[in-house]
Amino acid sequence: MGEFYRVATHEFVKVGDVQMQRDNSGTATISYAPDSGIDLWNGYGASKVASGQKLTNGTQWKFSEKVIDNNGDAWYRIGNNQWIDGTYTKITNDVFEEPVASNWDPNFAAVKVNSDTLIYNNDNYSSGSQGSVAAGKLLQVASTLQESDGIWYELSSGGWIPAGITTKISNSRPTVSLNGKTKNQAIEDVISAAKQQLGKPYIWNAKGPDGFDCSGLMQYVFREVTGQNIGSWTVPQETAGTKVSMNDLQRGDLVFWGPEGATYHVALYLGNNQYLNALRPGTNVKIDSISSSFAPSFGVRVFK
Repeated sequence: MGEFYRVATHEFVKVGDVQMQRDNSGTATISYAPDSGIDLWNGYGASKVASGQKLTNGTQWKFSEKVIDNNGDAWYRIGNNQWIDGTYTKITNDVFEEPVASNWDPNFAAVKVNSDTLIYNNDNYSSGSQGSVAAGKLLQVASTLQESDGIWYELSSGGWIPAGITTKISNSRPTVSLNGKTKNQAIEDVISAAKQQLGKPYIWNAKGPDGFDCSGLMQYVFREVTGQNIGSWTVPQETAGTKVSMNDLQRGDLVFWGPEGATYHVALYLGNNQYLNALRPGTNVKIDSISSSFAPSFGVRVFK
């Protein structure tokens, strides 16, 4: 892939047996920004320059074009060469609520709904609903939570659905390169960057640098070291490397909790049965030990 791929304004894409029209204009809602807001950029990707304007959570911006750069980052054009980093947004498409493309945005995951379901206000059946979705619909998912009644998906446009009634649609993503480093050097640099975040608070959907959730922390430290995007939540991060069993873990691997395609927690394995993670609200980034009461399900080796 070259520097970027530009997604056409209108296109027909086929995923499995489902064909849908995609309109790449819509609304970007700033949803995961730190308190200071995020930059509005002149240009995007490696050529971006800060405009001096900050965009804060809750503000909505109409976009007319989407581009994916070579790091797998989505960018949305809201003015004359003015761009928003898609990592911090929820996207509502003008034609369909959820855009779907043959090259899926690596920050999210594509799922197909297998049966009619309500879209719930929160991650439980008693939270009330804000709409419904029919079987066969393709949706964009932004995060996962494990609850007592199962795993729930947060939709990028808002609302929640139970993960059990969906099928994950595989997507390709760029391979994380060593950028001229040896494998061991890259691993140690990632671990060092992660340890620099110890003590910072867990904040739901936060992507740093002042606070993190579990996947936001992993995205941040790998980007700090490699300049590349491994995805902004657990399911896209599953495809950041090669799956390995728990018996084959090595220092620097990602470790995941939950079934493949519906994981709900991720951490960085440090060796000697220890991992670094942002666990839950009310805790800080810390180092824990693998235990039988809270054991990861599998690992992913990012650097080959």
